[in-house]
Amino acid sequence: MTEQEMLKEALEWQEHIRKLITATDDELYHKRSKVFDWLLEQAEKVEYWRKQHRKRCNELEDAYFKIQLIENQLHQAQAKAERYEKALEFYADEEHYKEKLISEAQYDADGICISNDEYDPPIIYFDSGEKARQALEGTK
Repeated sequence: MTEQEMLKEALEWQEHIRKLITATDDELYHKRSKVFDWLLEQAEKVEYWRKQHRKRCNELEDAYFKIQLIENQLHQAQAKAERYEKALEFYADEEHYKEKLISEAQYDADGICISNDEYDPPIIYFDSGEKARQALEGTK
């Protein structure tokens, strides 16, 4: 028998005992009936509080999953912000806009220039916005 069925059975007993007690004036029967009534009230309260407990447990589980979802969204937003920050730092670095000297001008013994300085284009020239696209797409 489940607890619900047991409680229902006890309530039926209570009703049966009340019918018996009304037929007698015995104080002991009345006293025991009141104790039995009190026990049934306690059982009903236990059932009520079990339901409340289950309800609160479900609410806590829901809140926990919502918190996990929000934490996941926060981590994604933080990762996105880091990608954007790295891309911005790359584009903000003034060195990336400067040509790089790869060989200096050559002069002969008389001081006549036989070759000019040679430079590589700035890093930004080769990037063509790729770092920005990667940051926006979330690939790097």
